[in-house]
Amino acid sequence: MADQAIASAEFREVAEGRLTKNQRLYPLAPFLEGRALYRYLHYKRRYSSIRELDDTGKLPSTFEQTKYCQNLVAAHGSPTASRAVREGNLAVLSWLTGLTHRNADFSSAQLFSKIVHHLRRPGYLGTFAGGTDGGKTNSALVSAGLHLRDQPDAVLATNITSLKWEESSLNERTYSVESRSELEAVADRHEDVVAILDEMSTQANAQTQNYEVNDSFYHIVTFKSKLGLRMFVIGHRESGHDIAPAIREHSTHFIRQVRDARDLEDDVYSAEFYDGIEEGEPFGHQFTLKPMPPVAASYDPDETATFKITE
Repeated sequence: MADQAIASAEFREVAEGRLTKNQRLYPLAPFLEGRALYRYLHYKRRYSSIRELDDTGKLPSTFEQTKYCQNLVAAHGSPTASRAVREGNLAVLSWLTGLTHRNADFSSAQLFSKIVHHLRRPGYLGTFAGGTDGGKTNSALVSAGLHLRDQPDAVLATNITSLKWEESSLNERTYSVESRSELEAVADRHEDVVAILDEMSTQANAQTQNYEVNDSFYHIVTFKSKLGLRMFVIGHRESGHDIAPAIREHSTHFIRQVRDARDLEDDVYSAEFYDGIEEGEPFGHQFTLKPMPPVAASYDPDETATFKITE
């Protein structure tokens, strides 16, 4: 009886638009109403218990990723949500509404879905450039987090060892790798791996590590599709010239991180995606993710990440 009372109270709060702390818990609630909304809340609240009873291990980490929820939204959701299901952007819309306001702008979901669709294809390589404290690590983590939510079987491999997701299920799918062999081992065990390699201006420097990259890491870069890898490599110069040419030349996107400093408000971060870089200048602008929200995770920004490309 108490359980039903709680569910009814949550239903009234959501139905009446008083979405407060439950906004993160029920991200798709703004797009449903009536009986469909009640079913969403009912099964969403019980989903963790349902997963515990599942012997197959095939259920997605979140209720929003299940076929049942997608069919529910497609059949009974608002035009915005139904369109998100048709275009494969439901995970993005769910994540976006959990971060922002009740009536999420679908154009924002479409924008963030671009990186999701790129990451669905193995072999993606995004090279970040920009000064320190510009938010490159945050943007890479936000992008990787979207892929993990979009693909229930995907895992993250990263040399950011201090990373802790707010969602415990994402921590279970995150592996620390501090060498080429450790990255390869994760790729051997999993078919879908997104990797974030930080501080690569040191580990894969164009001037001092170029031979090592070509000798020991080149096959990772060239055969990343066969390995099921998607990668984000983070450098520290706006020109991108601190990253070895082998990595730059095989990049799907050159990503320029921009920080818009505000005096009386929080700084605004954005990530600009380009086809490449030539003589230190990006060319072929594809899209911009702005504003880039803070990742739903914690990590030590002063951590000195290491990655041994020869081991």
